[in-house]
Amino acid sequence: MLFKKDELRLLWPFYLYYLVFGLSIMIMPFLIIYFRDLGFSFFQISIITSAFGISMFLFETPTGAFADSISRKYSVILGFLLTGAAVSLMPLFKNFYTLLILWVLAGIGMTFVSGAEEAWVIDNLNHHIRKDLHHEYFIKSSSLASFGAIFAPILGAILVKNHPLSMLWYVFGFGFLVNAIILSAFAKELYRPEKTGFIKTMKQTFDNSKRGLKFTFTHKIVFLLTLGSIFSFLMIIGDAGWQPFLVSLSMPRYALGIMWSIGAAIMMITPFMSKLLVNMKVKNVVAVTTLIRMLLLFLILFIYPPFYLIAAAIYILDDGLRGLKDPLLQTYFHKFVPENIRATVVSVGSMLTRITIALASLAAGALMDVLGPQKIIGIGSLFGVFAIATFLKIKD
Repeated sequence: MLFKKDELRLLWPFYLYYLVFGLSIMIMPFLIIYFRDLGFSFFQISIITSAFGISMFLFETPTGAFADSISRKYSVILGFLLTGAAVSLMPLFKNFYTLLILWVLAGIGMTFVSGAEEAWVIDNLNHHIRKDLHHEYFIKSSSLASFGAIFAPILGAILVKNHPLSMLWYVFGFGFLVNAIILSAFAKELYRPEKTGFIKTMKQTFDNSKRGLKFTFTHKIVFLLTLGSIFSFLMIIGDAGWQPFLVSLSMPRYALGIMWSIGAAIMMITPFMSKLLVNMKVKNVVAVTTLIRMLLLFLILFIYPPFYLIAAAIYILDDGLRGLKDPLLQTYFHKFVPENIRATVVSVGSMLTRITIALASLAAGALMDVLGPQKIIGIGSLFGVFAIATFLKIKD
């Protein structure tokens, strides 16, 4: 059976949220092209995307502690509403600084979701003594988002046939609003933090932040998982260059949407394949998949027009390999994290990843303006060496 006993009863609002999210991301296959059409350089685009990461770095821990101290549910819903509002305002402006501010607000909104949503689900399942559904959740949430993303570019293409590309921002924003309604109305929160006054809550928030940071850096396995994940993300510091690079290889713009749909289809399948690897050591699986990704991305340095199909295949396979390892890593990670600081610890990992990638992306954006996207995409793959070395240090 596709779903285990009571799985849908416990998780259907969250699964529906991921499906809606996947369907609403119609702008994403064309995001960098959109900014380039506004006349932005790669460095300016990297400033916008880095500002998103920096805002997440600054607010990740306090919002994660808010979720642990006040409510994971309220945190997620507030995050959806704030991000949805910021995203919906994007098509109304073309000024670089205004878009930068909106992207910062979107980043702040997502810090209320990051960590809190994951902790909310895990603790609900633990309440029902259903730890067997942890891995199922990470697999199917990813797959449902990818399933929605298969159709998102197709629906987007239909919309932009009679409307400007900027129309897709409104769809993206509407998706966040719908998800806020779904989770508000139908998803229960079974983790109940002790209710305190405002001053005590602020102190508890600060204490939780310190505990989360200390736990992340002192627990060896959690630290290595966090560090290895950061190096893995750094492998794609040239991610903003993919769309212009593929177009430079003679790929038609509409084909970006087709590629995105195919990639989403692969991403829908690969998390289920991770079930075949649950009896293997996680560090070995991650090391092997990272090595394959590194070799594929490095091959980008040797692809020239008109062979955009080869580059597109590499892009799709890289996404698929990430979809294969992520559910395993997430399930493994939560084995070591205490319930009362779960959201904070998840947020700390996200925070460290975001700030590292934000700073690296600034440098990558400046280099892409000089060297072009192709070289930065290929060279970025070498961070895989450090990722592999880090994951192989894990001993449990």
